[in-house]
Amino acid sequence: MKKKEKEKDYSEIFEYFKKNDNDIILFEGQLGKGAFGEVRKCKCNFSKDECAAKLVEKEKSDNIEPEKLRGKNIIEIYKISERKVEDKYYDLIIMELAVLRDTKKFFTNLANYNLLKTINRPFDEVVSDNILRFFVKQIVNGLELFERNEFVHFDIKPENILITNELTIKLSDFSFLKDLNKEKDELKIPGGTKGFVPPEYYNKILGNKYLAKKQDYFALGATIYFFKFNELLLKYTECPKPDSNQIQIISQLQKSISKIKSNLLLNKDFISFLCSLIQYSPEDRPNFEEIYRNKWLNENRDEIKEIASCYSRNEEKKLILELIKSDFLIEKKKKNKTIKKSRFKFVK
Repeated sequence: MKKKEKEKDYSEIFEYFKKNDNDIILFEGQLGKGAFGEVRKCKCNFSKDECAAKLVEKEKSDNIEPEKLRGKNIIEIYKISERKVEDKYYDLIIMELAVLRDTKKFFTNLANYNLLKTINRPFDEVVSDNILRFFVKQIVNGLELFERNEFVHFDIKPENILITNELTIKLSDFSFLKDLNKEKDELKIPGGTKGFVPPEYYNKILGNKYLAKKQDYFALGATIYFFKFNELLLKYTECPKPDSNQIQIISQLQKSISKIKSNLLLNKDFISFLCSLIQYSPEDRPNFEEIYRNKWLNENRDEIKEIASCYSRNEEKKLILELIKSDFLIEKKKKNKTIKKSRFKFVK
């Protein structure tokens, strides 16, 4: 869990990297900031386009290997520089700059703008299966790279899932990433974010490294829940204490699962898929092969395609409305097919 600390000024550290790295031309506006680092726009001599430069403060030297993190649905890392300033290690990660934004903001806006859905399908879910499946499949494709390389992300959440102007999903933020090939049999969860971190974090269970991947799968389920209902799966007024019993976590999980199962308008395959991901025990969650080949996830997604060739950040509302319109027409088309089939049904 990320601890809340007073935000630090990293300006001097950024400047130190600039003086000692000939590839960096200029650091510009801030894109984000947290207790353990900061992201700024960056210009480098090896790229015509603007980049994102993430400065990460670390306890020890533990470099990510960029060549192992290359895929369509992974934010591209161009370069990682490590420096030791005083007694602390810092990574400066130069990476691709996503044109739009993170999916937390995008899906929140999608829910707010979804007037057609509100009028025509007024029930709890705020994002339809068609739209949700289009994005979730890409997230799973990104996780496939982690599976193939024996990585665990440990901080899957909407803020770390970026979206480009062509509606391509990019997984990002590898601050907690672990290479299981380099770890011992038992692995401690290095961190995460409240609402998405799995129950075993609070139990202080040192799971074996083969179960460690299932922590990402729980976070995937919590992320899907947020996309679908625009609220957190686990909501705490206070974080459960590691040495206390887990009644609070179990109670909230059961409440969320009951909400999912009791919604008669949800797709049955979707209910089964989501509930399997958010199981309390990691042993009860599916493995990656079961996720990748899931029936709901692999239903026809071809109907939501290239909504438009290019949108800038300022045109996000236009893009969202186009996406909603496309989804509405898909649903209408499905209903018309059902009506036609019922009209011409042969009766003996």
